[in-house]
Amino acid sequence: MTVTYRNTFRDRLAFAAYHLPRNPFLLAVMIGLFLLITFQSIVPAVRSGPADKPLFARIIAFIIVELLLLLLILAFWTLITLVTMVSRRNKTLYCERTITLSDEAFVTESQYGRSETRWPIVQKLARTRTHIFMYLSQESAVIVPRRAFESFAQWDTFYDFCRQRTTRAA
Repeated sequence: MTVTYRNTFRDRLAFAAYHLPRNPFLLAVMIGLFLLITFQSIVPAVRSGPADKPLFARIIAFIIVELLLLLLILAFWTLITLVTMVSRRNKTLYCERTITLSDEAFVTESQYGRSETRWPIVQKLARTRTHIFMYLSQESAVIVPRRAFESFAQWDTFYDFCRQRTTRAA
């Protein structure tokens, strides 16, 4: 089976949206940052606030400030992710490529090169409504968009073929 497609910036965003929330290290860093800011700044500020305000009002204020902090951290995380994806050096990620599947490996070809990847190296196979991600390492994957296929049957056949090979390789 052979598929030809061109990844777009939206495809890279879809991978980031799928992958980053599932990254345990990054999640731990973000939770640590959230807790650090909460206990170093927000909790002392709430404690030193006016005592004449009702407890309920102080709790609501604390929750609102925490939600704003969470929103700020997520916005910062998103900005960093977007900035790293916008580079002229990423032209190999956005070029037209062809993937050919075989029983032993899959071959990826583009105007910049050709690579053969054996199925045992695929660490994880993930599927969303619009993409298939074939993880080659913990941080990178081959992104295959749904639009590369003419029908849902071809999409399902491609995924089933990959799933059988990656399951057998594991």
